[in-house]
Amino acid sequence: MTTNDQQLDQKIRECFMAESLTAASVQTILARGQKAKELHDRAWWRPWLPVAAAAVFVMLASFQIGKNYDVSKFATKVAGEIAMRHNGVRPFDVEAHSFDEVQNGLKDLAFSVTPQVKQGLLSAYEVVGARYCFLEGQQGVHMRVRNRTTGVLCSLYIASLDGSLRELKASDREVHLAANDVTLWEDSDRLFALVE
Repeated sequence: MTTNDQQLDQKIRECFMAESLTAASVQTILARGQKAKELHDRAWWRPWLPVAAAAVFVMLASFQIGKNYDVSKFATKVAGEIAMRHNGVRPFDVEAHSFDEVQNGLKDLAFSVTPQVKQGLLSAYEVVGARYCFLEGQQGVHMRVRNRTTGVLCSLYIASLDGSLRELKASDREVHLAANDVTLWEDSDRLFALVE
């Protein structure tokens, strides 16, 4: 208690004593005043702390639900961009017949183009050519591959899972578009996309 509070208490005590109240009554009145002062001086935000914690929890849960929804929309957007390039007619930078020839021909690639996870799936395709590309701002490679069984030309895209593409990490999926089906999968921190 500060000196001013003590002086005020003394003045109030003298006033109540002059009104012929007992010392116990005066002490009770002063104790109630002290309790009210403590409540008044308490931080204004303390009663709101549980409400704020609940609001933060709801926001985080909503963000996570929204993020899961956006990943699906983002995957469709990326698949659409890939399919559009698949249907284009830009020339290839190198003619190649294997993943090694693509790697040697495109020397500025910062990642390996050789698949590890779905090597069996991709062995059904013969590499025809490749060129540099960018996918959502990340360096990539667009490879033309031919299905060994049907002879159909397909596209295989490979890009490092950096930047916004990181959202597609561990989200293997097949995206069905009006013109093409695009299969997306992750392989050693790289995004692979096969367009048939």
